[in-house]
Amino acid sequence: MYEVDYGNINQTEVVLSNANFTNLGNFRGSVTEKRTKVSIKNMEGLISRAKANLLENAKAAGVEMRGSRTFINVSVDVMKNFRRITVTVNADIIEFTK
Repeated sequence: MYEVDYGNINQTEVVLSNANFTNLGNFRGSVTEKRTKVSIKNMEGLISRAKANLLENAKAAGVEMRGSRTFINVSVDVMKNFRRITVTVNADIIEFTK
């Protein structure tokens, strides 16, 4: 089993003096995989798949990533037991208006 801990690698700070964005909502994507999988060849990582699921859920709610929209308040939760790994990605999507 390969495991990598990136920690907080996308640390940014934006100082806003006025409300120049609209919060379009909070969305979640999740994926579960068996830990006993024999081969991971040609498979995306669990975090990538959970993010793709988040984007599908946002699109189903009428929010697509385009123009000046971005993720904020992103969290990645990993739950493991001896049989399965579940990765959940939560994020707010905002759109800059000015």
